[in-house]
Amino acid sequence: MTVTLETLEGRLLAQRKVLVRLVAELDGPAGDALREYVRDRSHMSAAEEDPGAVPGEGLSIEGALADEMHHISEAAEAHRKAR
Repeated sequence: MTVTLETLEGRLLAQRKVLVRLVAELDGPAGDALREYVRDRSHMSAAEEDPGAVPGEGLSIEGALADEMHHISEAAEAHRKAR
């Protein structure tokens, strides 16, 4: 099977849906800790942001990671509220 941008995107979206469901459905202290972990990583910390820095590949990856954590956190919260 040839990997294209579309197949890669489909795989990533499927993984996000599974992760959202796991984060949303896990109850108790473990679920609370997991949701806090995801929420805490849904933004870049001030130490990672340097206003004078030229954006590079590392910064792009960190930004994308934080953005994905934000999407997972928001979707999991919406799923929890809907149950």
